Amino acid sequence: MSKVKLGDVAKEVRESRKEAQGLPVVGLEHMDPGELQLSRWDEASDSTFTKVFHKGQVLFGRRRAYQKKAALAPFDGICSGDITVIAAKSESILPRLLPFVIGSDRFFDYAMEKSAGSLSPRVKWEQLAEYEFELPPIEDQPYFADLFWSMERTKKAYNVLLTRMDEVVKSRFYSEVSLENVWAGGDDCG
Repeated sequence: MSKVKLGDVAKEVRESRKEAQGLPVVGLEHMDPGELQLSRWDEASDSTFTKVFHKGQVLFGRRRAYQKKAALAPFDGICSGDITVIAAKSESILPRLLPFVIGSDRFFDYAMEKSAGSLSPRVKWEQLAEYEFELPPIEDQPYFADLFWSMERTKKAYNVLLTRMDEVVKSRFYSEVSLENVWAGGDDCG
């Protein structure tokens, strides 16, 4: 492994477009803290956003970095100016490994430390580009990317399982409460 700076293996994408016609629109409100995959966006064509992103790039919430918002773009679209679009330099880092660098607690701690402003602190790409981290050689990166994405899928499946179990427990509780209300209503039945 060698120590690299983010700016050596990735770049900020500064592509813009005047209209969002037909493209999905992503704002900070669509990015869930700690989730590397987008699950929400708008299809609004009247958006004032102009920043373009492409499938496979990483969207990083540069405003209020303490909220830990970063996600892999699953499609081409338009995003808020408070989102930094980051693309891997594929000769240095696998694009599918980059989201795990950007989504790490260590990276967010660094971004919070470099943020400026009191009410709505923001961090600039020039500061993020200086972030240093250990990176395995390019030939070893597929192993780590596969491992990390496997862990991400497991985490997602576990969260789905928890949600479903919660629904089962709630439905069981509500049905028991309903039966208790029926029985508590009186012994008029005889």
